Amino acid sequence: MSKAVLAWLGVLFVAMGITFVWLGIKYSLPAVEVRPSHSAIDQGYEIKPPSASEPILTEFTLTERSGRKLGTADLAGRVSVTNFFFSTCPAECLTQQRQYEIVQKEFGPKGVQFVSITCDPENDTPSRFNKYVAEKRFDIANNGEAWWFLTGDLTYIQRIAEEIYQVPLKRFTHTEKFEVRDKWNNPRGSFSWKDGKSLVDLKLTLDKLLVETEPPPEVKAAAAERTAMIERAITNAKAAKEGKPAAEPKEEVKPAEEAAPAEAPKSETPAP
Repeated sequence: MSKAVLAWLGVLFVAMGITFVWLGIKYSLPAVEVRPSHSAIDQGYEIKPPSASEPILTEFTLTERSGRKLGTADLAGRVSVTNFFFSTCPAECLTQQRQYEIVQKEFGPKGVQFVSITCDPENDTPSRFNKYVAEKRFDIANNGEAWWFLTGDLTYIQRIAEEIYQVPLKRFTHTEKFEVRDKWNNPRGSFSWKDGKSLVDLKLTLDKLLVETEPPPEVKAAAAERTAMIERAITNAKAAKEGKPAAEPKEEVKPAEEAAPAEAPKSETPAP
């Protein structure tokens, strides 16, 4: 047998020996479970605020992709546009968000706050939202502050949709309209992203709301009526919980109409 063959066999045996030693060490060690890492901003994102215990919601707080708690109080004094979506939607949600992005790029720098609330908070964590925004390359005005992505507890989000925005919501199911609120959190219109005319009307409405210094009289009246209805519903819910009868709605007391002045009696004196 030649020296070359012997040398080759020697190298082969050495390699096999090293392999056997490595395999022995590998399988003699205990198995290590690899767990997915979780970002710090995801901790507690589903915790509901104390106001969630109210029978009727009049305000909300959710977790933004930055990890901050944001909501109604942060929208005070600002015109806002809110929509509902979920990041894993394969097609239509992304088209909706692209339309939203266009309006946001125009009106975000003017002071309008844009809010996207998920209907799939189990998957849409704050860290997932950050990945989503980066992957889709959304252009967000005001150094990323003009457009919030909010998540939280699903049942709480359902209440926010139904009790504050008056729209239905289930997991993976949401309204296709953009909900507009004025600086005093009054509803000022719902606009379909699929309708070009509706989007034009949305922009005209935002321009009008930005210059308002107070709500129009009819909006004030509607807000007062809505507040009274909510207060009555809250009172009735608390009464029902305590086993008491529901409160009767108060009737508006109108001032009595003044009687028309009596006509002077006509003269019965015959004409001469």
